[in-house]
Amino acid sequence: MGDGSPISSGLSSLKKVILKALTENQILLLHEINSNSTKTVTTLVNELSSKLKIPISTLKLNSRILKKLDLIEFEISQPVELTDTGKLILTILER
Repeated sequence: MGDGSPISSGLSSLKKVILKALTENQILLLHEINSNSTKTVTTLVNELSSKLKIPISTLKLNSRILKKLDLIEFEISQPVELTDTGKLILTILER
């Protein structure tokens, strides 16, 4: 990145758009899901709430938003996972 190529410039612009479109809590959830792929969304939200003092309701709402955006997928009693789009978004954010 930063080499002036159209792809680098495009990724930089995409990163800016993503950072404006997603909240800090949504980005936090994407990172945590990527690191904790064996946990259910409920377990993950409860642990983050306890550790970071973020209300559970806030994290649950952001989880539902990420699911509607097709960035994560989860079902009751199943591990929460990033979708391919979620993985792409996280890759762009980490550049």
